[in-house]
Amino acid sequence: MNIRLVMYLLGKLSIACAVAMVVPMITALLLGEYMFLGFIFSFMICAFIGGALIGNGEKNKRAHLNLREALATVGCGWLLVCFLGAIPYYLSGLVSPVGAIFESTSGFTTTGVTTLSSLSNFPDSLLVWRSMTHWTGGIGVIMLFITIMPQVGSGANYLFNAEIPGPAAERTLPKIKESAFVIFTVYIFFTIITTVALKVAGMSWFMAMNLALASVATGGFSYQYESLMEFETVYVEMIVIIAMVAASLNFALYYKIYQHNFKVFWIDTERKAYFWIIGIATFLITWNLYYTGYFDAATSFRHALFQTVSIASTTGFASSDFNLWPDFSRYVLLLLMFVGGCSGSTAGGMKVSRFVILLKVTWAELRRTIHPRLVYSIKMGGRNVPPVVVGNVTRFFYLYMIVFSTLTLLISLTGLSMLDSMGIIAACMSSVGPAFGIVGPTATYADVSTFGRLVVIAAMILGRLEIFTLLIIMRPDFWRVKRNW
Repeated sequence: MNIRLVMYLLGKLSIACAVAMVVPMITALLLGEYMFLGFIFSFMICAFIGGALIGNGEKNKRAHLNLREALATVGCGWLLVCFLGAIPYYLSGLVSPVGAIFESTSGFTTTGVTTLSSLSNFPDSLLVWRSMTHWTGGIGVIMLFITIMPQVGSGANYLFNAEIPGPAAERTLPKIKESAFVIFTVYIFFTIITTVALKVAGMSWFMAMNLALASVATGGFSYQYESLMEFETVYVEMIVIIAMVAASLNFALYYKIYQHNFKVFWIDTERKAYFWIIGIATFLITWNLYYTGYFDAATSFRHALFQTVSIASTTGFASSDFNLWPDFSRYVLLLLMFVGGCSGSTAGGMKVSRFVILLKVTWAELRRTIHPRLVYSIKMGGRNVPPVVVGNVTRFFYLYMIVFSTLTLLISLTGLSMLDSMGIIAACMSSVGPAFGIVGPTATYADVSTFGRLVVIAAMILGRLEIFTLLIIMRPDFWRVKRNW
């Protein structure tokens, strides 16, 4: 492994974090906040670490990344930015060291939860940094800088495949660098359109921007603990629904639309399955809420649709306190947390494409039980799915459930109930955020113990990196120089 090249890329990432801190730094200066000095110190720390890594790293622009170096860059990169992003929180004096790392990890992984009991004493500049980590994490910290790292060369496809969620990242252009640029452009376009629409709906520019950043990032950070329940307006909810759905679809489809290839969008198997999941879940929850007399028919549909999209896209917004809903509706929402959004989107979860493949494999195996000599092939979008991909999906599902069970067991040691433990880990691994019980949509993670917060941090990072990347770099033999990859 070319460790010096990995160090050089991590140094670039540290410098990028330092540059990003200029925005809240200027905000603090203009508002006369004490956090101006905090962001200056944070900027200097990030710049120093970045300079040290670059100075001792590989500067050869002809160097290329292989699989092992790309995995090391992605895994270590996420751990690094979560640490660097925690520095302003800690220097604010408002949170503990573990709490600072929790807030930073929650932002970059787009989980959107907090351990703070109140945001009223938070400086506006720190809230700006909070939203920036959210938005940056939505598209992926590594993904943002593929376009400005020419030294990655032909190895950029490893970074692309390791960062973009899903069983296989789809290339929208021949060059991965150009694909990353197109995806980034679409991401910015969605953010601007959502911000303007929310402003037209009656929100201030500051609130509209915050809500747009959280919606397009499918994160869920809000300046109000009651989330969208604070606004109580259908217009804002509809705008946010459209933004969440758009951000949780495969971004490769948008480039195909740009190429005037609308047919591919309409026949996409994952997109159709995702819409079916949203439709069925909305119908079931609407029926349950209305049948139990919780809401009238119109209100039941309104909140069922919003909450279904919010959980399925792993955004985690709430238009109603679903923690008080009937058990059936909450169980449907819990299942949606595991599924998540589409591959190649900002959403978390196990991804719809994986569940489609698993269902098709299950159905094919049932048929083969009746016809033992049956030879079958799994298709997605009219194309055969390679057996190696099918195998990877089944292994990922198995590993996901093992990690989920282990983390649930660990956090239950803090005294949480079984439902609370399962809900917290499911929500954090899928980057949803709010769950049930003590961490419902109107509550925070303030009541979770220090050990429980460390478990939650691990769940957020493992879920965002889809388990494999982080677990692989934790193996000692991964770092052996003579190991052949």
